[in-house]
Amino acid sequence: MHTTIIISFGLVLLALMLFIGEKLGFSRQTLTYSFVVLWLALTVINGAIGMITAGQPLTSELMVGFMVFGVPVAALVLFMTLNIA
Repeated sequence: MHTTIIISFGLVLLALMLFIGEKLGFSRQTLTYSFVVLWLALTVINGAIGMITAGQPLTSELMVGFMVFGVPVAALVLFMTLNIA
């Protein structure tokens, strides 16, 4: 359940960054790079918290982390490929 919530948060963050960022005049390329860096940092922090507080093994956190990071980034790639305005 936690993984679903975090992925949903990533998708909402992506939508907000693209919507608000374009309204403020940032280019899509700048927003794309900013989201990927921010989401990678948040994914690593989430994995570290899972290892420290919940005692999850590194391999488990890496597998879940790839999914948590990958789904919003895949949505970003799809958005950029389809060039939805």
